[in-house]
Amino acid sequence: MRADSDSFVYSNVFVFKLSNELLSLALSELNSIIFADAPSSKIVKRFDEFVLIETSEVLAHHICSRASFIIEMGILKNIFDEDDIEGLSNEIKNYLDEDSVCVRFDAIRGFGKESIEKLSKLIEKTVWSRCKKTIKISFVGGLAIVYEVLYRRKEAKFFDREPHKRPCYRPGTMKPQLARALVNLAKISSAKNQIMLDPFCGVGGIVLEACSMGIQSLCSDIDAKMVKCASENMKYFGCCEKVDIILADASFRNIRGLCVDAIVTDPPYGIQSTPRGFSILDLLRNFIIVSSEVLKRNGYAVFAIPIQYEVAIDMLLADQGFKIKEKHVNRVHGSLTRVIYVVKKL
Repeated sequence: MRADSDSFVYSNVFVFKLSNELLSLALSELNSIIFADAPSSKIVKRFDEFVLIETSEVLAHHICSRASFIIEMGILKNIFDEDDIEGLSNEIKNYLDEDSVCVRFDAIRGFGKESIEKLSKLIEKTVWSRCKKTIKISFVGGLAIVYEVLYRRKEAKFFDREPHKRPCYRPGTMKPQLARALVNLAKISSAKNQIMLDPFCGVGGIVLEACSMGIQSLCSDIDAKMVKCASENMKYFGCCEKVDIILADASFRNIRGLCVDAIVTDPPYGIQSTPRGFSILDLLRNFIIVSSEVLKRNGYAVFAIPIQYEVAIDMLLADQGFKIKEKHVNRVHGSLTRVIYVVKKL
């Protein structure tokens, strides 16, 4: 028996499987990409980490190309109750007539194990080397979601831009997967010539991700060595035309008077990273004040701070005309837990 059959009368519905490790962040990233680059797309259902979206195949692939936390995507074929063995068997038999089609099962958190044992007999003679098209049946929350796989995230998506693979490296730099997600959370479009600012760019990890998505960026740092490193990295990855880099100071005088569509940054956390005479809170205060001056109205700022500064930052944001839209807690290691803010300039 098909589950919720009346709800799935849509054409062009695609299944997006998200990372379950940081699910709230993955969901926010997906919604932000749709807002920025695929507003005609519509989320029609969600089953835990599986999100069903009505969109075109072109936009579905574009969403995947931007995202950090989409693991798999495919076009929806059917949905069944997980114990509907007859219905699932008939569905599988429809595909087995083609030699180049393979059917695979996925038991999410143990759902559907008994059903998979019964259904596996149908695919015992599959010649996996001939597979040119994969039909995935994912069991989750009492349902079996059937879809043709069109995209799988490859580990190599981020490997070439990992901190240790860049010409200029600094320990403690944010990983490209998270940096990319932060850029996406800012809801900046890759098709509207919008400009993103990173005022604490370090060696340029965040703007490197923006560049890989075709987004124009401006970045700055108060450390001349970091500015030089960022320039070397941008040259190595062919991003010089997409990224402008300047040397700033703790008061951000160099960037006052600018007007940008989004701000994405990872401020320094350690005392050794702050200029003499400034505390981390002083630096964050200046950052928020300047952000309120240079960010366009209704624009988004995304940044991460150590959790111990959360109360003070909440008050500063309210004073400077920002509305907190989201917070995500991210544990880095035993002594550092940070809060990722998504705020909107009112």
